[in-house]
Amino acid sequence: MSKKKASPHTATHSAQPSERSAMGDRYLALLEDQIVNGAGRSARTRAKLLRAAFEILSTEDISALTIVAATKGAGIAVGTFYLHYPTTADLMLEVFAGFAEHDIKPALPTSRTGSGLFTEMKAEFVEIVSAFRRRRIFFRAMFAFRRQEERANDMWLRYSARWAAELSAAAMSAKRTPDGFPEFVGHAATAFADEIMARIYIDNIFGAAFADDETNDEKVAELLAFSRQRLLCGVDPDPSLITIQGIAGLSPGLGEN
Repeated sequence: MSKKKASPHTATHSAQPSERSAMGDRYLALLEDQIVNGAGRSARTRAKLLRAAFEILSTEDISALTIVAATKGAGIAVGTFYLHYPTTADLMLEVFAGFAEHDIKPALPTSRTGSGLFTEMKAEFVEIVSAFRRRRIFFRAMFAFRRQEERANDMWLRYSARWAAELSAAAMSAKRTPDGFPEFVGHAATAFADEIMARIYIDNIFGAAFADDETNDEKVAELLAFSRQRLLCGVDPDPSLITIQGIAGLSPGLGEN
């Protein structure tokens, strides 16, 4: 009896390029795949523009993203740009939305109690901190664009509200809390992590050498996980789970711009 050939439409799921990539590289991997496998020339050209914009914003200030620079990076004619975007602001908005969708997430544990709570959040934060450090120029551009473009700020607020809702749902507050605390705590948790990472990796509050050193990723992640458990759960992690014994050079006022 001959074996029945598997239909290509019923083949087992294989990981998408973005799923195989590290956080911070997933949106770029998705664009690379679309450039090769996109459905039609227009989709592939659009992906090339998005990739070119992403690469410019990952290395330079937002003022460097011009139509000439984007089309040159994409390898297309300047006039082709207007078939896809009215302005560079529209291109930038799509890049930031794509990155936020694929490369940003809150650190959420699957465990609700015990050592798993802290351990899982720390593991999530290691990935998040590493991505933020490696893509800090891109994050700096994104934050600058938020201040300049209302649509970008609205987009960020929508994502922030979604992340805050996930964190609020995971919060295990004390028996007595002020009215509205469950909704508030998610926003507080995500804002705290965003601000701390921006200060460390964009403002260089602990110095450029600290921000550049990837060996500090786990240390920053542990401090963020400790803070998040305290904020969401009202209790500190088991002291035996704390591995860092202090961070050399971790003193404010040494920032380098």
